[in-house]
Amino acid sequence: MKHCSFFFLLALLGSLMTGCIWMMPDEIRFFVNGEPYVLSLAERDTVDLVTLSTEFDAKVAVPNFRQFNQITVDGIPLENGVAEVPVSRIGKDSFLTLHWTCGLQSGTVVLRTLHPKVPPILASGQSTTPGEFYLSFVYLRLIAKYDNDGQLLFYRFEPTMPQGGTDCSGWWDFKKHVVDGTVYYSYHANDPAFADRGFMGYDPGMRILLDENYRKLAEIHLLADTTGIIQNGDPIDGHDFYFFGPGHYIVSAYIPRTLEDKKVYAAYLQEVQDGQVVFDWWSTDHPELADCGDPAFEESADYVHFNSIDLLPDGNWLISLRHISSLLKIDRAGGTGDILWRITGAFHGQHYVRWHGDDSSITLFNNGNDAGRTQMLRLLVDPDSGEVSETQTLLDDGYFAQACGALTFSDGHLIASWGIPGSAAAHDRILTEHDAAGNEVFGLRHAPGYPLEADMVLASYRCVKSE
Repeated sequence: MKHCSFFFLLALLGSLMTGCIWMMPDEIRFFVNGEPYVLSLAERDTVDLVTLSTEFDAKVAVPNFRQFNQITVDGIPLENGVAEVPVSRIGKDSFLTLHWTCGLQSGTVVLRTLHPKVPPILASGQSTTPGEFYLSFVYLRLIAKYDNDGQLLFYRFEPTMPQGGTDCSGWWDFKKHVVDGTVYYSYHANDPAFADRGFMGYDPGMRILLDENYRKLAEIHLLADTTGIIQNGDPIDGHDFYFFGPGHYIVSAYIPRTLEDKKVYAAYLQEVQDGQVVFDWWSTDHPELADCGDPAFEESADYVHFNSIDLLPDGNWLISLRHISSLLKIDRAGGTGDILWRITGAFHGQHYVRWHGDDSSITLFNNGNDAGRTQMLRLLVDPDSGEVSETQTLLDDGYFAQACGALTFSDGHLIASWGIPGSAAAHDRILTEHDAAGNEVFGLRHAPGYPLEADMVLASYRCVKSE
């Protein structure tokens, strides 16, 4: 018994001297820029990171670091459980090494900085205009940020997509917001609690708000409305998001309603400020919209299909309703929700409608579902009457995008995001940037032969350029 106690005390003394407990830990838990990972030390395998930025140093934190004698990341020792890896060591195809020792045992965990299931994207040409490119996908849970050389600056990825399938919703509408000099980012993510409410074109979920270092600040859902139909925490739609600043924003949703004895999905928009609903709008409050049906979409219970919003100089809303190929001015300033004017006829199945105050124009991504030909359009519009004095075609090269897409501008250049392709034979486009003469100067495209390509899983939702 005394002999056994002697060896027990010796083992205990050894563990105290080394700083490592006498029993070997089963796992190592660590965070990379706030994202958690757990690895069994028996596996000692490569860890594929799901998010990383090449814009700033990587912070690697190990909460259970006291269970080890020493841990280093790329040779950098942890200080109070944290190592700062210089951005110079982080690249698109880099590997970081996390080395640990515990007593007489040691091991190395390889951190792969770009997840191998992130689809390869090829850049061509050179963009010289201000800003970066923000990319999201219809079916892939992937958001990414690229610079003017096509270098990946940031990505976040959730590898849940079955190989070759489209039964998984993606993350939509990744964008940058700058408010009073402070940078925010946001994107739409599905909420599994509401999966049973989804349908084609509607991914019920939440808006994820991030800070300038891509750390989560909030998950935004609907707030209860005055009718009692909407409850706190109900899901939102991901087609667009208008951000005034923290605590003030506009979101949308599709809500089942009855209109003229027919079940439809109402387009619902909600403006929230400081935790209160300050204005909302229901498409079903305007039964005349049901008479604007379009043969291309008439079989859908999603009878109007909201997909974008912008704020007009007079404080009213400009919204796009794809399934009735219409742009509406909504009285938000007066609080009535009345439709002040409607524009239709020059486009079909459009997306990403934006107002430009410098020349009183509206630009839009005209999918052209009726003609099978997509165009970038500018409409010169009287903001009071909605009268269109001129329709300009900014880009039309014969390509067809059946859904999604966006049109943005930077320093005189036109940037076209091509969305869901209309042909399986030609769908490698993600984005093209064109100079004032219409020449393509930069592009992002899918690498040929990627295994998901044939099923069009790689269709982008939007890729916009923002400063």
